Amino acid sequence: MKIWKTLMILALLCGQAALAEHSFVTLVRAMETSPGDIILPLSASGTVTYRQCAERCDEKYERARLTSDTVFTVAGKTVKYAELKKVHGEIRNDAEKYAFISVDLARLTVTSIDISR
Repeated sequence: MKIWKTLMILALLCGQAALAEHSFVTLVRAMETSPGDIILPLSASGTVTYRQCAERCDEKYERARLTSDTVFTVAGKTVKYAELKKVHGEIRNDAEKYAFISVDLARLTVTSIDISR
């Protein structure tokens, strides 16, 4: 009976150790910026270039890749990349509009882009 209890405890501890090895934390940075400070690629599989400021600024541009998991939103409605790119082209010079971009810091990929309308 003692051996059985000891084996069960060891099995539980090994299972917890295996789970601990596979747990991870994803850090996502979300920022507000001007649509004019975002440069979109030709296709949804390219790289976005952006600056981290809500108004025109002199910050250096940063880059992050779009993935198949990137969510594109215009005025709170999920859209395809082509629609986001169209709206972005229409409002990129409008100082009253804004955009939010979220970037996975570990992978340098864009998790979402949200543009106001």
